[in-house]
Amino acid sequence: MRRGLIAALLLALLGTALGETRMMVVTDIHYMAPSLYADSGLFLRALRAGDGKYTQQSDALMEALCAAVRAESPDALIVTGDLSFNGERASHEALAGYFARIEAAGVPVWVLPGNHDINVTAARGFRGEEWYATDPVTPAQFSAIYADFMRPAEGANLSYTAEVSDALWVPMVDAAFYEGGAQSFGVFLSAHREWLESVTARAGARTLVTASHHNLLAQTEFARDTFVMLGSDALLQFDRDHGVRLHLSGHIHAQHIAEAGGVTDAATGAFCTWPHRYALVTLSDDGALTYAARVLEGDQLPEGFLEESRAWTEAIHRDKIAAYLEGIPERDDMADYAARFNLAYFAGTYRPDDPAWREDAAYALWRSHADNPFWQYLGMVMEEPAGDNLRRVLPAG
Repeated sequence: MRRGLIAALLLALLGTALGETRMMVVTDIHYMAPSLYADSGLFLRALRAGDGKYTQQSDALMEALCAAVRAESPDALIVTGDLSFNGERASHEALAGYFARIEAAGVPVWVLPGNHDINVTAARGFRGEEWYATDPVTPAQFSAIYADFMRPAEGANLSYTAEVSDALWVPMVDAAFYEGGAQSFGVFLSAHREWLESVTARAGARTLVTASHHNLLAQTEFARDTFVMLGSDALLQFDRDHGVRLHLSGHIHAQHIAEAGGVTDAATGAFCTWPHRYALVTLSDDGALTYAARVLEGDQLPEGFLEESRAWTEAIHRDKIAAYLEGIPERDDMADYAARFNLAYFAGTYRPDDPAWREDAAYALWRSHADNPFWQYLGMVMEEPAGDNLRRVLPAG
């Protein structure tokens, strides 16, 4: 396999003293082949009803990702699921072409499916003001399309081990549930645990960083019931038992970091939504792990792209929030404030200890409408413990 050849060549060139290992992490690309939605007003309206995905600019985002990989020059690119918009075969095939370009430039790519990738009954294409069913992919078809970017399944589902360097391995835990049709939840099974135990035995003294699409830990209270994989306690216990300090995930589309019992779950923000995040994970010579979230740079994108993307996402949040405020005279001010807050929260830049949010006049307006359903969410996330959701340094154990 081409992947094995790349790894062998790198090891031959660098020898055993590999030093620092750097890997780039991206999640929730939600790529859609432009042929499936070109010039469709219906598709744009469907996106406006969503959470801010900038999918109508899928190719521009992937070109920018290729540029970011060239700029960062990592040892590998890890992609933790939801590669496609809704599992369209054409989208997977086109996306694999971008990954092939990245590998041709010397950076191995390792992919993992998410809940939007396999057996998705909602796989659709759009033509004008109509939609039509398009081909989804089965697990076998997914494996065939991405054969150069993953290894044959070693554990439950399509789980396998990404051997990033001689010092760092990443067990890619496929906890997605797609029997009979894709589901939003994930499940960690005893078969996953048995496989991970075998990986540990093979890994020896290498550092392990586990990865999945679904969250290992509850990143927020509102995400506890719908984004954390079922059976997560067993994966958390495995990580604790084997000194795994870092887990990589996505799924919630927010840039957020949670910690429990010495294990950190870093959920990288969705690449498909503003500010289009990725992350760098560095294993230093002394065994320390550093997770650092980053964003695409303006020179990697068409002029005005980031401003337009932000405006698109902010408008979607504002319109949804305004629907909770029907009949309230201060509706516009409250919706504007909450939309700005949501952008900061999902970008990972909101800090509970920043007084500006509570000193804003619109905050008092929201508090005066404490029975409003949206306040239940807003008030809850505002009370989260203060912490840095963009960077963590995990010393060697």
